[in-house]
Amino acid sequence: MNYSKFLPVLGVCALVTACGGNSGSSSSSRLSLAITDGPVEMADAVVVVFDSVELQGPERTEITLDEAVAINLLDYQNGESLLLLDGVTLPAGEYQWIRLGVVEAESYIEIDGMQYPLEIPSSAQTGLKMNRGFTLAAGGISQFTIDFDLRKSVHQEGTGDYKLRPTLRLVDNLEVGVISGTVSDALITDVECDNGDNNDMGNVVYLYSGLDATVLDVQGAETDPLASANVEFNTDTGLYEYTLAFVAAGDYTLAFTCDAVLDDPLLDDSAVVTFTAGTNVSVTADEVSTVDF
Repeated sequence: MNYSKFLPVLGVCALVTACGGNSGSSSSSRLSLAITDGPVEMADAVVVVFDSVELQGPERTEITLDEAVAINLLDYQNGESLLLLDGVTLPAGEYQWIRLGVVEAESYIEIDGMQYPLEIPSSAQTGLKMNRGFTLAAGGISQFTIDFDLRKSVHQEGTGDYKLRPTLRLVDNLEVGVISGTVSDALITDVECDNGDNNDMGNVVYLYSGLDATVLDVQGAETDPLASANVEFNTDTGLYEYTLAFVAAGDYTLAFTCDAVLDDPLLDDSAVVTFTAGTNVSVTADEVSTVDF
């Protein structure tokens, strides 16, 4: 199955309610929407097929893509993102939610070269919905990014089936910064790491809301990390590095684990997934904060 990475955003204006030649009007606004992803170790590809975007604001607006488009979410990590909507004109005002329409039958996960169906329980009823309010200013241009956290979203059932229960963040690109840094070789090669002989697996930095937050594995609970980033070896620098992008300005706690391959997103794995002590960091919009471990 060969899908293009280019989304057909051109020409979408004709399919949008209230879309027209009034982009300069004080009663309208322009919206660009991109997609990025957090990592997951188990998969070579996680392909989700999108066919529409729906928004609830001053009026309900549904944007139907010219063609359903498949996106391998693993292609868009470490600050990379893919544009889904490009400057679409919408009514200005308060918005309550955004919903992405998906085609479950064409979505799949690839593991060790084999493709498996990817069940998306909410796809038929509500699609992938984000109940996060935002404002589109009259005459303004807004740019948002939807962050998929696959580590918290993909789960293998006891039957062997794979399900996507999406954990999504909607962030304003004008209010986000980046956290990046390095991880020492000693932490990567620690004999206590449960990654066998493969030092490239299971090395992840977790991000938690607030200073001095409780550091726990992903459990499907309120204590879950907000986001995560794989630690990867950079052959140019000879260092193990990570990047957390699209982080809203604010205060956070970071922690590193080399046991992330054992972290089941629906179970308490605190007995086997261990972390470094939490490290506080404050993120400022449009700036890079550096935290090394």
